[in-house]
Amino acid sequence: MNKILAIEDAENYGIKQRAKISLGKLAAKAAPGRAKQLIRSPLSAPKGLRDKSLMAFLKHQARLEQRAEFFEALHKDFWRGKGGNVFAENCDHRFEQMFIANQKPDFEQLLKICATRKPKKIVEFGCNSGLLLNYMVKQIPGIESAIGIDINQQQIERNQQADHFEPIIQFLVHDGVQWVLDSAEEDTLFVTNGGVMEYFRRERLDQMLNHIATHLPPAIFFAIEPNASDHDLDHELDSIPFGQELSFSHNYKDRFESNGFDVVHQRSTTFESWKMMATIAMTR
Repeated sequence: MNKILAIEDAENYGIKQRAKISLGKLAAKAAPGRAKQLIRSPLSAPKGLRDKSLMAFLKHQARLEQRAEFFEALHKDFWRGKGGNVFAENCDHRFEQMFIANQKPDFEQLLKICATRKPKKIVEFGCNSGLLLNYMVKQIPGIESAIGIDINQQQIERNQQADHFEPIIQFLVHDGVQWVLDSAEEDTLFVTNGGVMEYFRRERLDQMLNHIATHLPPAIFFAIEPNASDHDLDHELDSIPFGQELSFSHNYKDRFESNGFDVVHQRSTTFESWKMMATIAMTR
């Protein structure tokens, strides 16, 4: 059985990682200009010993100093670039193995809610290859339009060129939070699956959720996001970097409720090394 990713995984370093952090500390003193560049624009796949060491040290410092904006920029660099594209090309199996196999009870609850609330639009953030969005359009009656949003240009271009999607689906390259602030409408079902909001720092996540609850009701949010195995969600409300990726374990019940939603369904499952939390929330 795979070990479920935890907060402690981000805090416990092996010998090689500790050595790299120490070397990076020296490199930051020797090349302060480069260190400042990497603080502003962190690299998810640094090249060369200096940059690799600097990034190890800067990630360590950012975690200690709780600089969430550094990690959000780091995640954006990964998902926009080659790393995100490689992941996208090799993860279609997750639709069947994670969503179809694991999330059926959650999707059945969503269908019941949609039968009453009757959303007209679906917006999926981090849509990847569009398999889930296409499935939901077919399964949920009354959907008039659907938008898949991703920050990886190559993935969106592949989706736009494909001919197997329902005609009401449109794919866009955009930052999800900014798109909501600029373009989202009421009567929308918002969706994330397999980990998307884990890459938003808490302030931006709150900004998006509060905007939806304040300006776009009625709305439904269906989120399937990972949590750290050692995140005490009954008592701990902080958003905490976890795992080797240093994405954020958010307390989704608190985040939704604190920003004007009612959580009407929540269920935890596991998939490979992740504890996944399915949440359905509705605007009040």
